[in-house]
Amino acid sequence: MAHPVSAHKVPAWTAFLGLALFGGALFWLHHLASEYRWQDILARVQAISSVKLLRAALFTIAGYWFLTLYDALAVRFAGARLPYLRIALVSFMGYAIGHNIGLNTLSGGAVRYRAYTALGLGATQIATIIAFGTVTFLLGAGLLLGLSLLMQGGMSGSALHVHASLAMLAGVVLLAAVCAYLWLVCTRHEPLRFKRFVIPVPKPRVAFAQVAVACADLLCAVSVLYVLLPHQAAISFAAFAGIYLIAIAAGVLSNIPGGIGVFEAVLLFLMPDVPKDRLLGALVAYRAIYYFAPFALALALLGIHEVWAHRGPAVRLVQLGRTFLIAVTPQAIAIAVFFAGAVLLFSGATPGLGNRLDLLRDFLPLPVLELSHLLGSAVGVGLLVIAHGLYRRLNGAWWLTIWLLCAGILLSLLKGFDYEEAAILAAVVMVLVSARDRFRRRASLVEQHYSGPWIIALFLVLATVAWLVVFANRHVPYDNQLWWQFAFRASEPRSLRASLLAAVIAAAYGLWRVLRPVRPPKQMSSAADLERVAGLIADVDDTTANLALLGDKKLMFNKERTAFIMYQVSGHSWVAMGDPVGSPEAGEALAWEFLENCDVMAVSPVFYQVKTQNLSLYIDLGLNLSKLGEEARVPLGTFSLEGAARADLRQTYRRAGRDGAQFEVVPRADVEALLPELRAVSDAWLAAKNTAEKRFSLGYFDEQYLKNFDCGVVRRGSAIVAFANLWRGASSELSVDLMRFTGGAPKGVIDYLLIECMLWGKARGFQWFNLGMAPLAGLEEHALAPTWHKLGRLVQRYGEVFYNFEGLRRYKEKFLPVWRPRYLAAPDGIATAGALLDVTALISGGVGKVLRK
Repeated sequence: MAHPVSAHKVPAWTAFLGLALFGGALFWLHHLASEYRWQDILARVQAISSVKLLRAALFTIAGYWFLTLYDALAVRFAGARLPYLRIALVSFMGYAIGHNIGLNTLSGGAVRYRAYTALGLGATQIATIIAFGTVTFLLGAGLLLGLSLLMQGGMSGSALHVHASLAMLAGVVLLAAVCAYLWLVCTRHEPLRFKRFVIPVPKPRVAFAQVAVACADLLCAVSVLYVLLPHQAAISFAAFAGIYLIAIAAGVLSNIPGGIGVFEAVLLFLMPDVPKDRLLGALVAYRAIYYFAPFALALALLGIHEVWAHRGPAVRLVQLGRTFLIAVTPQAIAIAVFFAGAVLLFSGATPGLGNRLDLLRDFLPLPVLELSHLLGSAVGVGLLVIAHGLYRRLNGAWWLTIWLLCAGILLSLLKGFDYEEAAILAAVVMVLVSARDRFRRRASLVEQHYSGPWIIALFLVLATVAWLVVFANRHVPYDNQLWWQFAFRASEPRSLRASLLAAVIAAAYGLWRVLRPVRPPKQMSSAADLERVAGLIADVDDTTANLALLGDKKLMFNKERTAFIMYQVSGHSWVAMGDPVGSPEAGEALAWEFLENCDVMAVSPVFYQVKTQNLSLYIDLGLNLSKLGEEARVPLGTFSLEGAARADLRQTYRRAGRDGAQFEVVPRADVEALLPELRAVSDAWLAAKNTAEKRFSLGYFDEQYLKNFDCGVVRRGSAIVAFANLWRGASSELSVDLMRFTGGAPKGVIDYLLIECMLWGKARGFQWFNLGMAPLAGLEEHALAPTWHKLGRLVQRYGEVFYNFEGLRRYKEKFLPVWRPRYLAAPDGIATAGALLDVTALISGGVGKVLRK
């Protein structure tokens, strides 16, 4: 219901009239206030039934919706085209603020000018919209008020302190004005001109729409107060509408914000048969519902609108908040979902609030209430169970949790109007949606393994629910008939049934988990597995993946066989060599599956020589990271033998050439014919070094293995005196695995072999040449360095008798490489030491061979 003022400058006579009306209203209200206390009036407000309040709220919503049509018609009349939702938002803010501040044309007009300017409308269009809205209200008010004055002249004259005939004459004038407007728009199709002003004339259908919308708006406003009236007000809607419109007219003439005081005084005067305290209670409720609540909402929307209009800093703040939410680990979100499930269960175990149940009684059938209570507890158990899937970052768990939380919000409102509980669940939904990118892992919810602490937490929640049921209903004697009592106020039976259902669901799920068949353990790799591995290795740049072709490791594939992990069992550890091989998404899901399998088998998950770019994955897995050393990678784009920095390499290379060294890369198709010669070189090298083959992280001489690769060989005359098999990455990295030579090889043959391999790779477009890892390289010597770094430095310093740590790093350094760290990911604490022993045993072939040189 719009309350307009027709001009920016208010005429003096209306100001004096407004002051007179306001003064009279104050005097009348003061007289009433001496008879009643505010406590009595507030008690009458609280005595209004929830049904009446809800009906008044619905009529308020309908009234403000009709008010949005004022602006919708006005915007189209002004020649603009805007989405209805934006128009509705501006209209609601304008009218809700204008109703309460007063001078609607100025206060609501200011809101419209601010909002419509931002939407691209000009000043003339905005002025047209404001004027159109004013005319629309006047048409509806004139029609209804004219009918009221004409049909109830005596009562209207008494209220306005004029003769009845004068009031009826005023009604005729108002109706004539409305009819004149409609006649004008039906007969004139050109704009009206007054001096320099051009006033467009709306089309007839627009004018009749104005009258209809304004009348509907005013009738909704009448209905808001009519449904709040006490039962002592035995008055028809038509008669009350006339009284209401007279009061509204007095309020508008007063120019007081919302006609406050004047409107109430007129109604009290015109309805003398209604108890004043009850009528005042209805008027206070009317003010709160129709004026103050929309006003508060409009202020909030206006604030949001202004923030959006100046959203630069706000957007940065939101982005910062979203970054924070994304950074929140899935484990923390899983705990929040677990907490939300516990809230639903605790709510189901405790009685609902009586006044809220009374509110639901008038709208909600009892079976719906009972079913909502049961389903709320079932959803709570579901959230406790599914939260563990979020802990594992499962995509399916994210979707199921969203659906369960949304169902929980609805059930919370249906089972007792628990809006606080619904707000908690909604907050968890928002956090989940903001962190959507953290839950991309494709894996089965059914196959996940629950940890001990999670199972204990679930049992603690269920035990707390049972205690709450007993404690909250301790004043009610137990009887078997309680289970079969159904009533709105029967909270105790509902708590018993909901708690029993939660316990049955949890027990059934736990029993199914215990009795389900266990997957068979992984077997060693087959020929088909190795063939699939070869295809996957061809698509990755990390040359370490070629170790899978040795066939000495177990292979774990994902369901689609698009990624794999190669691992071996040693002691109490499952040791994976390197990172998962495959796409990052598939590798991440497979790492979680590997962790779950280790959990099932009660062994420690260990990832050996993982790269920096995947450290966040292992942190999410809950593993501790320890630096193993650094691998040397030579950038082939800038590699050459020129310059002072590589003078030693250049000299060694040329001397080997003078001594008869000749390099050749043998394609893998031709390697089989050379295997006898290569084995002779390998055996001679092992005998000269007095050592055995290393395994796991290094290749060993195996004819089937070597057939998979090209081989770089160095000949002296016709005899092969050195060789190295070449590992290829997808396109960018080249490396060597076995490097062996005989005593008849020229001095510096390994340098010669590596240089030739690098030059060969550079000529074929490879970007990097990987020289492998230097163990314990790059550890910090600072006093505050981690304990592992200090221990590694001690081993490096005093372990040279067993392994040439410093010499290996110095050797690789002469190729001027870029050093990249590699890490061990293993459980924290003493399990890390155990993992290191298990890895060492794997590489050396047993703990007894660790100390062999």
